[in-house]
Amino acid sequence: MRRLVFILLLLLHFSAWAGDTLMLQSPLPDVSMGSRTYLYGWLFAEGDDSLRAMPGYDDSHWQTVTSTLDSQVHGADYYHFSNIGWFRLHFRADTALLDSPLLLALTHWGASEVFLDGVLLSSNGLINGPEHSIYVNPAHRPLAFTLQNTGPHVLAVRYAYYAADYNRKTYNSSMRGIYAQFQPVSHFINREHNRILAVTVLFILLTGVFGALGLCHLLLFLYNRSIRSNLYFSIFCAGLSAVFLMLWLDNAISTPGIYMSRHFIMPVIVSVLCFGLSGLVNDLFSSKRLRFRIVIALCILAPMLFWWANTALAIAALSLFVLAEATVVILRAMIRRVKGSFIIGAGMLVFLLTVGFVVTYILITRRDLVITEGSAGQALFSVFSALAIICPPVSMSVFLAWNFAQINKELKKNLLQVQELSEKTIAQELEKNRIIAGQKERLEQEVAARTAEVVSQKDLLEQQHNELKTEKQKSDELLLNILPGEVAEELKETGHADARLFHNVSVMFTDFVGFTHAGERMSPQELVDELDICFRAFDEIISRYQIEKIKTIGDAYLAVAGLPAPQESHAVNVIHAAQEILAFMKERRARLGDKTFEVRVGINSGNVVAGIVGIKKFAYDIWGDTVNTAARMEQSSEPGRINISEHTYQLVKDHIPCTYRGMIDAKNKGELNMYFVNETQ
Repeated sequence: MRRLVFILLLLLHFSAWAGDTLMLQSPLPDVSMGSRTYLYGWLFAEGDDSLRAMPGYDDSHWQTVTSTLDSQVHGADYYHFSNIGWFRLHFRADTALLDSPLLLALTHWGASEVFLDGVLLSSNGLINGPEHSIYVNPAHRPLAFTLQNTGPHVLAVRYAYYAADYNRKTYNSSMRGIYAQFQPVSHFINREHNRILAVTVLFILLTGVFGALGLCHLLLFLYNRSIRSNLYFSIFCAGLSAVFLMLWLDNAISTPGIYMSRHFIMPVIVSVLCFGLSGLVNDLFSSKRLRFRIVIALCILAPMLFWWANTALAIAALSLFVLAEATVVILRAMIRRVKGSFIIGAGMLVFLLTVGFVVTYILITRRDLVITEGSAGQALFSVFSALAIICPPVSMSVFLAWNFAQINKELKKNLLQVQELSEKTIAQELEKNRIIAGQKERLEQEVAARTAEVVSQKDLLEQQHNELKTEKQKSDELLLNILPGEVAEELKETGHADARLFHNVSVMFTDFVGFTHAGERMSPQELVDELDICFRAFDEIISRYQIEKIKTIGDAYLAVAGLPAPQESHAVNVIHAAQEILAFMKERRARLGDKTFEVRVGINSGNVVAGIVGIKKFAYDIWGDTVNTAARMEQSSEPGRINISEHTYQLVKDHIPCTYRGMIDAKNKGELNMYFVNETQ
């Protein structure tokens, strides 16, 4: 992954790189005017000792190393440093540098303290053990210092990198040491200013350009989804935009954790690029979809293999496969002279060849590139970089312009053909129109007569349909008023409804106290009206608790909760409904006095059998000992009170306060435990 990022940086960074030549030299006994990268000649030893910062410290037994301690460059058996240690570099200064401000630029992933001749120059991060150290990459914060004499001098770096093994395993980060560079301040200011400005402008511009281009083609695809090449090209542009954004972040951030997160992000971006590129060329120039499905599967598997095996071979194989596929498909289209293939093919092939050139060079040389500003190598890479960046969007734009021009030409050609055809056939068409006119008139008369007949029949059918629909609605409403919904549906579908045993239901009986005597105080009409008002109120109350009304028997009211649909809290719901019924009758009696009734309620819980009784004037009813016991609870109740059985009490005792009445004799049942539900305040 580091090589992939390096390739992309290489393509775009050389055009903005200003400054002195970077050189690698071993050993480096002198510091001269040019900026130098010091990788070799360092002495290193693990462990921690403050005396190692002093110039006179004996380091003759230390190991000579490359300062980066990079196992990927030097082999897997290179120095496996993953703790705390010291680097020391002995050097002499050129007389031209004395009393002139110099800069030391360090790059590392750990934390460091830098000493020059025993004097602490700077601290980067915090060295505080494996758990509390803070790591910082000081690459963009060079250290300024001056030299008072030509030497000898000792640069000592106390360096801690406890996370080396973790970052190696997680992010495939192989550099365990430091990367140091000396340069005069004037050189750094000019080069860093130009570099930051060029990198920021270039990468942000390219990010915005490719992001906008991808958005435009996505909108084109949304407007016309039949042209899927717009979608694939928008995905390709989005991937390029993400690449340039990541490259800009590489130059803008100094937190190693964020920098190393590319280990997880870049494989996804590369897969997106490969998916978009393969989809684009296959949609434009190939009708076979099997190969593209294979690419999709590889784009999903490659990042997973990269993260699991911690190797870039999967991503490299995916990239090479897609590049080879795109090259072959485009070349085949160009050989077959597919329309537009030379336009897009030229741009895509130049892009692929430039990227392939750089990748091939990196893979063949397998070493870091050192390019001098103004050299033929830099000019060559700049040209290839510019071509790689501008060719795909330019070729796509040219293709769209060509395609638009072709469409306009076809439209003009078709328009001319239509005009010629119109001039030749206009006389024939007029003659045909005269012949057809008479037939048309007769047909219109026949159509009008048939239409009137059809409209009449349609109106009659609609009227009959509406009447049938109204009657059906009335019958359905009547049936639902008599039976529960599920029973009514079963009766309509099968013509009968079987009786069923329902477990865990609660049966409620209500009865008006002194109903016979109330009839003596009220006229028959007043008595019936009052019963209707009360029972309507009862119906409304129980409907809020999903309680099924069974029937009314004179002044008695029977309802049950838990059928036909089971209810977990059937007993609690019935008692709450009964409390609302008592509250309603209490409020009504307070207003009307003897013109209304007092009510008593009895409730029992258990199992019942429910079904339809009779054939004519049938009714839905319930039977069983649970019903009989509920009737005895009502008969043993008192006006304005709710009397419940032992079964019901066991179901509601944790939810509703009740008062034990003792063993009370019930008709044909013997003595039963009974409870009054406490009156609500």
